[in-house]
Amino acid sequence: MFGSSQASRISRRERIISDAKTHLEKSIELNPEFTDAHFHLALVLKDQGQFEDAKSHLQKTIDIDEGYITGRFQLALLLHEMKAYDKAREHYLKTIDLDSHHADAHFHLALLLEELEEYGEAKNHLAKTMDIDQNYTKAYYHLARLLIDPDDYELAKQNYQMAIDIDDNLAEAHYYLGKLVAGGRKINEDGTFVIEPENDLAKRHFMQTIEHDENNSRAHFNLAKVLATESDYTQAEKHFRQAIGINPGYAKAHFQLALLLIEVGRLMPEETEPKLKQQQRPARRTKPKKAAQ
Repeated sequence: MFGSSQASRISRRERIISDAKTHLEKSIELNPEFTDAHFHLALVLKDQGQFEDAKSHLQKTIDIDEGYITGRFQLALLLHEMKAYDKAREHYLKTIDLDSHHADAHFHLALLLEELEEYGEAKNHLAKTMDIDQNYTKAYYHLARLLIDPDDYELAKQNYQMAIDIDDNLAEAHYYLGKLVAGGRKINEDGTFVIEPENDLAKRHFMQTIEHDENNSRAHFNLAKVLATESDYTQAEKHFRQAIGINPGYAKAHFQLALLLIEVGRLMPEETEPKLKQQQRPARRTKPKKAAQ
């Protein structure tokens, strides 16, 4: 019954979208220079997976009006998704030229630059995103992900925390903050490289990750590793096994669980067979011999 009802709703939605598409096409037929019609038809086509046709209509919007920022930005997003990186970059930059405060353009350009391993420029555009919109949660998160140098430990920590302060439900920010502080790899004020794990903070953020996503095998695994370093073997074993239950192909979890079990086995006192006490038999009484008559 439920399946039939759901299929009916999907079918009705598809009919409505198809009808809308027909009218958008008619609008363009009647007025080929109708930029908004080209734009919305492109969005429908993109949702239907018709990327090339969507690209043509988005291109048409900026051919008609070079300053049509929304069309240019959506074209950049589409090209990015199609992995046409050079063209996507060109349109992100043009969007920013037209509107230097376009936070989304700075942000998505930063993601593209990250994919191209141009990390310095990616950081610059993420910083610009946050200058424009101080509550742009994912900008803080992605900037923190790029701050991997031990010298940037505190700055990365601050950016993860900012993302969480804005949106406590961002499970990945909790997870990667947990990983950062569990590693504790940083440069001290005197310039010395040190490893100083913050286990309590790591455990808290791994647990919060699990609260938001109980099937996050990586969070269970990394929480277990921290617990194992604290010799909390029972809880460590529990979370290693949960990680494996969620992802049976998690090779590192199988390996770390094996090491944990070996360690637990070594710490257990060796069991010996209890010696059976020999039962003392009562001495046999001998009957006194009768004197010879």
